[in-house]
Amino acid sequence: MIHTLKPGCSRYGPLLCALMTLQSLSIGVRNLHIDELISASDVIVVAEVTDVTASGPGKLVVFRDQLLQSEAYVGNLTVMRTIRGSAPEHITIRYNLPLSFVGYQGLHTGVRLVFLRKEKAGFSLADPYYPDFPALPTVAGIGGQSHAGGDYKTATLGEMLAVIASSNTSSAEKSEILRVDYALPHNKDVIAALKEGLSSVHDPELRQRIQGELLRFGDVSELPDVANLLLANLATENQRIWLLYVIGNRVSDARAIPALQPLVASEESSIREAAVEALWHIADPTAVPLLLKSLNDTDEQVRFYAVRAFSDIANEPSWGGPSELQFHQHQQEYLTHWQSWAGGRTQ
Repeated sequence: MIHTLKPGCSRYGPLLCALMTLQSLSIGVRNLHIDELISASDVIVVAEVTDVTASGPGKLVVFRDQLLQSEAYVGNLTVMRTIRGSAPEHITIRYNLPLSFVGYQGLHTGVRLVFLRKEKAGFSLADPYYPDFPALPTVAGIGGQSHAGGDYKTATLGEMLAVIASSNTSSAEKSEILRVDYALPHNKDVIAALKEGLSSVHDPELRQRIQGELLRFGDVSELPDVANLLLANLATENQRIWLLYVIGNRVSDARAIPALQPLVASEESSIREAAVEALWHIADPTAVPLLLKSLNDTDEQVRFYAVRAFSDIANEPSWGGPSELQFHQHQQEYLTHWQSWAGGRTQ
């Protein structure tokens, strides 16, 4: 049976995709956009956040034209360095969180990167969904002065990436940054931070998560190790789903083909599906022998991805752009065509 999922999802993680979709629809949590968060912030600081306490009933919170009961909170900040704007050394923040969960987050204690808006009475949180992120007490190359007129985005990203790269931050802190991986740019700085972080991580769950992130951001250097983990069934349950997803949906570099070869021969259909889907995205002629074998795979999804790959390699959209339903109904025609085409090129 062939499964059809939303764009951006994969059959390797349907539960994850479904939960994310339901969460967005039910509570309206918007994705993080770092540019927008910075624009909404008059002041961005790295501060030690202490004494976050509930202080009783808060003001009614307007959410989707509803008035929600809330709890009032107070947090104390000791500013360590300023990224944007100006702020006193000590700040008291007051905010309200609805009693029913709608995705709003309060301040976390510890060293945090905090986004603030100036108010007449002091400061408020710039974004109730993303009020803060973990940070380091000191970061090389980042001083204690405001980046007035400077590149606030680069400075903010530098703080976030430093958490991933540091050997002194916890798995929970690194994971907090990785939860918004989609907001990070696809550039060498992100890849360098992930590689540095990977070098000091021993927790298998986090290590495999970072390996998947490197694949997601286009670095295939960890793919041989990831392939071995999958083939030996050593990936954790959660990360196995993640690793198969990024292989099938994010790998598009021809240098990955040698590491994909043993995955194509796996006894597990989900692993073969991810590998052949990657070969489709790579669409390199050197993969033709692997794909030819996949046309005879016992799994229909593998055969479908192989046909799509041949179509892109041969630039024959009329013979490879079938929908999953079309392929299911007429697959022997597609298989015969591409077996003949590929057979003439592998002799």
